[in-house]
Amino acid sequence: MAGTPTQTMIGRPILPEIAVHAVVEEHALDAKVIIFKKKRRKNYRRTKGHRQELTRLRITDVEGIEKPEAPPVGKTPKTSAKKVEKVAVAA
Repeated sequence: MAGTPTQTMIGRPILPEIAVHAVVEEHALDAKVIIFKKKRRKNYRRTKGHRQELTRLRITDVEGIEKPEAPPVGKTPKTSAKKVEKVAVAA
């Protein structure tokens, strides 16, 4: 799936005109998962551990879709300040 603020494209199963560029940041191992098997009254116990390999990616560019225009550097849009008035409540 790829999209812009004005358009969304969904691939079934892929979008051939879209290309994603990424950089591998790190290879790591996930937290350990303990697998414990037991059969009661049979003196059967087995413990095993597993750590899943993970790869962290950073997406650098997506080709094939229009990119939204960036605001000019150095100019920030002015926001209007809302005035809040205090109203006395008669008791």
